[in-house]
This record gives sequence, structure tokens and C-alpha cells, in this order.
Amino acid sequence: MGLFTGLLTLPLAPVRGVVWVAERVAEEVERELYDEGNIRRQLLQLELDHEDGKLSDEERNAQEELLLQRLAVGQMRDEMLGEELADG
Repeated sequence: MGLFTGLLTLPLAPVRGVVWVAERVAEEVERELYDEGNIRRQLLQLELDHEDGKLSDEERNAQEELLLQRLAVGQMRDEMLGEELADG
């Protein structure tokens, strides 16, 4: 990048910085959302809450289904990422 181009695009630097931070936050949220260990902990807590009477059967089943779907998506993402790294 030349000096002239650098000077012209300098006002955009804060915007690029905010976009970069937003992308990193989104990546972290997505990583935590599909983290297998995190999902398994949530499934265990769900079962404990159900046993303690904090959740009805219907509530537990609905939440369990969502967690299992996230687990499946996370595993597919991991497989696809592994394939991309192997191809890369």
C-alpha cells in the first residue's frame, strides 16, 4: 500500500478495527456455542435439574433436543474444518 493510499484510507481504520473485533467476538461465541464439552456439561446440568424437579419432562426433552442438535452441528463443523485443514 502506497503512502497516498494509506493516507486516503486512514479515516477507515477505526471502522476496520471495529469490524475485526466484531469478527473475533462472533468467532468466540460460535466456538463456545458448539463446544462439545460445554454442551455435555449443559446436558448433565439439564438432567440434574430434571431430577431435582426444576424441569418438567417436556421442558427437559425440548432443551435436550436443542442441545443434541447443537452437538451434531458442532461435530459436523469440526469434521469440515478438519477436512479443510487436511486439504489446505
